[in-house]
Amino acid sequence: MNNRLNQCNIIVPVDFSGYCRRAFPVAQEIARLFDGKITPFHAYDLYSDLDGFHYLNGDMHLHGEPLSIQKELRAALTSFTGDSVDQAYLADCLVEDDNDAPDAIVKASGQFDLVVMSSHGRKGFSRLLLGSVAEKVLRLTHRPVIIVEDDADLCPIRKILVTTDFSQSSYAAFPYAQEVALAAGAEVHLFHSIANEHLNAEQIENIRSECLAKLQDAAERYMPAIGDKVNCIAVHGSDSAHHAICKNLTEQHYDLLIMATVGKTGLSHLLGMGSTTATLVRAVKTTIMAVKPDSQA
Repeated sequence: MNNRLNQCNIIVPVDFSGYCRRAFPVAQEIARLFDGKITPFHAYDLYSDLDGFHYLNGDMHLHGEPLSIQKELRAALTSFTGDSVDQAYLADCLVEDDNDAPDAIVKASGQFDLVVMSSHGRKGFSRLLLGSVAEKVLRLTHRPVIIVEDDADLCPIRKILVTTDFSQSSYAAFPYAQEVALAAGAEVHLFHSIANEHLNAEQIENIRSECLAKLQDAAERYMPAIGDKVNCIAVHGSDSAHHAICKNLTEQHYDLLIMATVGKTGLSHLLGMGSTTATLVRAVKTTIMAVKPDSQA
């Protein structure tokens, strides 16, 4: 089995807001499960008033030589993170002078195996719009991204929902689901939505039986280590996949939703994040791991 997450290096973007702290417990749980390390990351802009006001507290300020400012920010980042993460899982902090925070995170993520971040932070919009930084990182990075919602809790991981539309792209999420399930001792529910309103009861049942067989086959093929322990679910009745997934998440308690970012519907106007994924990260309160089909660890 290809262990994509074993001894993973995790990058956690930090903007020194209370929101971003919510990513730390999730990152630490992944680091604990896979013997990984967490690198806190902060991108700053010396010449932005929007950033500048935030540093003007206590002994921190943006006056002085660039090297001394970077040193202060690194010390502040170390202190900020040390209150939230066990030292055993911490790697050195990383700070970059870059006026485009999403772009800086995406560039830095290429050195890591996984990005863990809050859904929004100091520059974030409302929940319905999704934080601007998180959205751009989801679109542009080629690494798996875990988006932590405000009320989400990942400790411990007992039940995982994995979605598929039977496209080859959607299967990219399966190996990650297998690794997390094995490491955490969690159960996996493999989910497919049958979105067709013009079917009679017999047609629905026939299609549902076919889908359940395809789900079981996909589980055995792409998650062989847990294929016989996967609970396959095929439902009919929603007008769209994301509504069906949201309904299932509401009715069942899942600790983690794992899905590929692109499926049969192709690319949304966001250029890189599938429409179902884009809707779900705005709508649900469950922690989501989004995996691009070309993700490499």
